[in-house]
Amino acid sequence: MMTMTMTVSQGKTKFLELIRRAENNNGTLIEKKGIPVAAVLPYKEYVNLKRTQSYLAMMRFRQIAKDAGLTAQEIYEESRRELEARGSRE
Repeated sequence: MMTMTMTVSQGKTKFLELIRRAENNNGTLIEKKGIPVAAVLPYKEYVNLKRTQSYLAMMRFRQIAKDAGLTAQEIYEESRRELEARGSRE
């Protein structure tokens, strides 16, 4: 992926170009006063980043549960009890 840099004002006037670049698997970094403030990237790359974030969050949770001595079964059972309790209140 080839990344290009634009200012916010350039991004406003060249919005269609930003979209076309993303469609062609190229990202664009948007800067304001020389400081990066946003990025326009291909949707597939965005999805992959979100999946990676979710995976890392699950791994952090797994480690916290392990450190606390909790098993997956215990977490499942407690979650189920909470959901059932919510359902009976509604």
